[in-house]
Order: sequence, then C-alpha cells, then structure tokens
Amino acid sequence: MKKRFQVFVPRTEVYEKFIDKLNIRTEIIELNTEKSIGYAAAEDILSPENLPGFDKSTIDGYAVIAEDTFGVSDGNPAFLKIVGEVFMGEEYIGEIKSGECVKIPTGGMLPDGANACIMIENTKEFGKRVEIYKSVAPGENILKKDEDVKKDSIVVKKGEKINTGHIHNLMSLGITKIKVYKKPKVCIVPTGDEVVEPSENRIKTQIRDGNSYALMAWLKLQGIDVERYRLIKDDPEEFKEGVKWALENGDIVVISGGSSLGSKDYSLSTIEHFGEVLYNGVQVKPGKPVIFGKTDEKIILGLPGNPTSFVVSSYLFLFPTIRKISGFSNFIPKVDKYVRISTNVPTAQGRERFIFVKLERKNNEFLAHPILGESGIASPFRMADGIVRIPLGKEGLYKDEICEFYSFKNI
Repeated sequence: MKKRFQVFVPRTEVYEKFIDKLNIRTEIIELNTEKSIGYAAAEDILSPENLPGFDKSTIDGYAVIAEDTFGVSDGNPAFLKIVGEVFMGEEYIGEIKSGECVKIPTGGMLPDGANACIMIENTKEFGKRVEIYKSVAPGENILKKDEDVKKDSIVVKKGEKINTGHIHNLMSLGITKIKVYKKPKVCIVPTGDEVVEPSENRIKTQIRDGNSYALMAWLKLQGIDVERYRLIKDDPEEFKEGVKWALENGDIVVISGGSSLGSKDYSLSTIEHFGEVLYNGVQVKPGKPVIFGKTDEKIILGLPGNPTSFVVSSYLFLFPTIRKISGFSNFIPKVDKYVRISTNVPTAQGRERFIFVKLERKNNEFLAHPILGESGIASPFRMADGIVRIPLGKEGLYKDEICEFYSFKNI
C-alpha cells in the first residue's frame, strides 16, 4: 500500500469549513406538534393570539381596585363589599366599582373594573364584607393577557430544537401541526479482523463489538433512525460492499474502525472510491484518526476503533454533522458548565485534549474527577458524565483549575 501523509487540522476548522458548509438537502416534513420533540423547526412559528388571552389572577383572594387599598395596614384596614365570585373557566358578568371586590381563585379571569388582586392571607371576611390589611399596587398579582406570549411574536425560531416548553406553548396556542426538518438516517459499518459479534466466543486477541451497538443506542436516544451492517473483516472489497450498502440506505455513513494508517486500514481508500476525502485526521486526543468524506448527497465518516477515541470523535464530529443536516442552527458542541478539576492532568502539547470525568457537587460548585485510561479501554464511557477540554497548546490542567465541561446528555 502506498504510504500516506496526514495533515491534522484543528477541530474548529472542521466545524467552520466542513460541517457548516455542508449543502445536503434536508427534507421538510409536517408533524403533529406532540410528536415534534427533538426536531428542528423548518420556519419561524408565530403566535396566532395572545397567551393567556385574558387578564388572570395569580393568587387565591379578591379582585379589587388597587386605589381602594392605598394606605391600609393591620391597624387601619379598608372595608370592601363582596359583590360576587369568579369561577374557573367562566367570565364574570358585571363591573367592579370603588368600594367593591369579587372573590377570585388562582387562574380566574379578572373582572372588569378591577386592576389588582389581594391574597386571601391579607384579608378577613365578615359575611358580605372583607377587611383588607395590606395595600396592593395596580397590576399586582395579575398575569396580563399577553404576558406569556404576544400575538405575532415568534414562539419557535427556524432551526431551533423543539423542546417540551415549546410544545406546551404551541398546544396552548392551538398550533397542532408544525413543519420541521427530517432527521437523517445513519448507517453504521463495523469493521476489524480482531472484532467479533457480542454473541460469539472470542480468543485472547479478539474483542467483541461494543462500539457500533453503543452508538446505535446513543443515536436512538436522539430519535435518529439508525441501521447496522454486518461486521466486516479488514478486506478492501468487504469495505466497499459495506459502504455501498450504507450509501444506498442512509444519509450519513459511519465506518467504525479502519481509519488509522495501518496496512489493513481501508476506510480512507474506500471513501476515496465512492467520493471525496475532505479531511484525514484532526488535532484532537483521543480521536485523532477521523476521516471526513462526502459524495454528492451523502456524508461518510471514518471513526477510530478504539473505544474512547470512538466515543469522543462521535461526540465532537458525528453528532454535530447530524445536527447540521437535521436543520439545527446551532450544531457545535456547547459548554454545559464550568467545573473545577480535582487533580493535576498533564498532557503533551500539539493536540486539543478531552478527558472523561465524573462530576461531584461540592460546596455549591461542580468538582470534575478525571477518569484516565488509554484509548483502547471502554469503561470511562460507562462511568463518565461527560468530558472536559484541555485547549490546544496547553500543558494540561492544574488541580482546582476551572475548565470547560461538555455533558453527554447535551447532544
């Protein structure tokens, strides 16, 4: 095999010059709103009306004219006449005049004439009259008719990920169908002479395939349609056969293993056979031997086979690619929080480093405990809450240093 040379690129360059520039057509579909969780909105969704749509009380008590309560106290109460009661889901007929009040529950519609509500704890009722012991200002304890959502305001921005709060607002506004971007389908091609299926017995030099099954589970948690090809050996024709199947059946192809420069690593040549290689290697540890390729309408990623490298490269590069093709305006992994590292973590310069960590809440802050190990072991992924970042060119982290934490829950 001809010797190949790699030019490793920074992670940010992959985001800016590859993923952000992807021009893959994303289909727009219409979904029932309650089924749109996790999708990206395909257009700005505007509110057709105000929400809640009427002025309402935020407390149990009495609807009053605020000016009737000015200057009152425990020793100098105001006396108001109770002229009626508001019931949930019903509009009060009539208008409150000075010296009058109406009983009202939390969420009840404010009667005409009233401009504030007073808590029942600050009153004492005597038959048809009530003593008021606390003054209220106009608008106090009232939710205005457009205070939650204003008519014609944007409820969901184009490219924004639909969450449960959006669904609550949308359904409350009577928006039962919305347009979203269809999520891509991912096809995984697991490879390696040393890899066997989980159901098979193995010899000492073999490992069972955990990578592809873990990735399938991870993708399914995000609502991604995913399919796995059979495990293939390190043979160029088998690589081509597997990738051909994946290109025919999916939008994004993931080759698990075979991305290094060994004499039997065929990911690079296979991607070149079907399309174009854009990047071959990144300045990231673990996860250096990542290959980025594309055909006219499909993406091919060659990911390293070592478990920790596979996990980190999936998080840093596969999931952003999926988010971009899924229509999300924000696809780059975001810092979840800033944490304090619990011990010194030395590292060599030259590559951006990511360390698996377990978080501990301590003294109103988060302490990050490193889970160290070589890229060939899988346990850190099971034990970790996420990863912390050591910037490119920095010689590690010192104990108690504040650093960026990226959560595995934020995909």
